[in-house]
Amino acid sequence: MPNKNKDIPFNESSIHLFVNGFSFFTHSKTEFIPITKDIGDLESSLQELLSFYPKGAFSKTQIITYHQPSTFVPVTFFDKNLLPNYLQLFGTFDEDSGLNFDTLEKENQVNVYTYPKVILKILNQNLEKASLCHYNSLLFKEVNKLANSSDKEYQLYIHLQKKAMDLYLTQNSSVIFQNHFSVQNKDEFLYYIFFVVEQYNLSLDQFEIVFLGEIEAFKTYYQSVKEYHNTIRFEYSKGCALDIDHHPAPFFAKFSN
Repeated sequence: MPNKNKDIPFNESSIHLFVNGFSFFTHSKTEFIPITKDIGDLESSLQELLSFYPKGAFSKTQIITYHQPSTFVPVTFFDKNLLPNYLQLFGTFDEDSGLNFDTLEKENQVNVYTYPKVILKILNQNLEKASLCHYNSLLFKEVNKLANSSDKEYQLYIHLQKKAMDLYLTQNSSVIFQNHFSVQNKDEFLYYIFFVVEQYNLSLDQFEIVFLGEIEAFKTYYQSVKEYHNTIRFEYSKGCALDIDHHPAPFFAKFSN
């Protein structure tokens, strides 16, 4: 199951796995299926949806999990036999959670994360040769690529999700800070941004804010930042037009290499 490829590709179809449901993506449409407490109902809903697609449409599909926690470990210090140790600061995990990791060879990082074992088992039983990776692995690679094309010493990358955000700070094209935060409103959103800026003692003319996607649901967040910082730009992807009720993290909804 661990993904060790140098590049983690997006296939013709993908399934994005959230805490509250799945987003199924093909080039023709994106559908969201809520996760119910009754596993039998969930499996039948999945089978019903798959029956509408041609046979093999989701063969070798990529399952992208958005579950937390996720943490990065330099390749030099990673030992798969110590997998549970890397997440011990996040607390204990119940028996329903499994552990996995993605190796980002170009970035010299390993992303260690949890996933829901029961849900993944159902997906694997109904999908042929599916592979698993974490969205943070894709996000790290995307930020690394964008940072290498910038002439700013510091860049603060903001990836907004429904009720959450990811912050990446780069210096001279290298990631020096990364974290995931729960966010309920623009005040909490601004708090975490100012926290990072103050921790690294950044002056206003020293860094650029880069939003990953420009999504209507997060418009008030964009406006709130503009009151304090002028150097702002947006990086777009094909999925940004989607409603967050159909895909809680629209930037990656139809992302492709």
